[in-house]
Amino acid sequence: MHKLTNENGLVCVTIDIIQEDGSSRAIRVFWKDGVDGFPELEKWNEAIDSCIAECRENGAAFIDSRVITANEGVTEALAAARASMHRDSLRARGFRQGESRLEYNMGVDEALTALSAGSTEERLAWNCIEAENENELILAAGILRRASQGDPASHEEDDALGFLENLLEEPEAVRAPERIQIGTCEGAPAAFLALIAYPVDGWSSIHYMGVLPEYRGRGFGAEVMLHGLRCLKAMGGKIYHDGTGSRNTSALALFERLGKPPFRAMEEWRMEVSRDTSGLPD
Repeated sequence: MHKLTNENGLVCVTIDIIQEDGSSRAIRVFWKDGVDGFPELEKWNEAIDSCIAECRENGAAFIDSRVITANEGVTEALAAARASMHRDSLRARGFRQGESRLEYNMGVDEALTALSAGSTEERLAWNCIEAENENELILAAGILRRASQGDPASHEEDDALGFLENLLEEPEAVRAPERIQIGTCEGAPAAFLALIAYPVDGWSSIHYMGVLPEYRGRGFGAEVMLHGLRCLKAMGGKIYHDGTGSRNTSALALFERLGKPPFRAMEEWRMEVSRDTSGLPD
């Protein structure tokens, strides 16, 4: 992890790497709450280059990074200036801009109350995937791929099996059977859920939810989210943190039902390592 200081010597940002799936890594930039200012540009670029090099060394085929463009509690001018620095460094190194994203944060009970207030018909039967059963995990990965078809935030090259394995291997997360579930309608797979919760502080998220293409437009989305929230609570979740692409109108409509505006906006950036090696030292 790289900890960079502002002009007053205070740590204002940390930069590290997280694994997303078997082929993708992400450079995570976290601006510290309540600390203004910027790091030195040279130190910033050194940290970004170091992270890219480490991702390459670990065999990443794709490297992602999220540029925060607006954040609750941060002035518009400061957020814009930080985003510009981050964006410029990514663009110079061959990253390409993708989907914009909105993120939400609220209590799990608050989200449950808001979503339960509407009329939500329950037509799905839910089955937990056995984490130790390789065949079940492979089957779940196939359904995840189908559920992600047409999702603006997903990529055809995403490693669905690696994504699930990475979720299950998260060391500090709750190891509950509800983590990966398949929703069926009259015996056929119709929806997918991947959940994560941390017992230390109750932070939780619907890591991924989706409805298979042939079942979309029939009102299943609210049912899937409601079931996911109930499971997060059962797993010890207290804070619900989630997000979606700015073009995902169905998901945005669900978040609107929760009654809270987004607290953060960001841009998704990606570099394909196998084809784009610009901007790095020899």
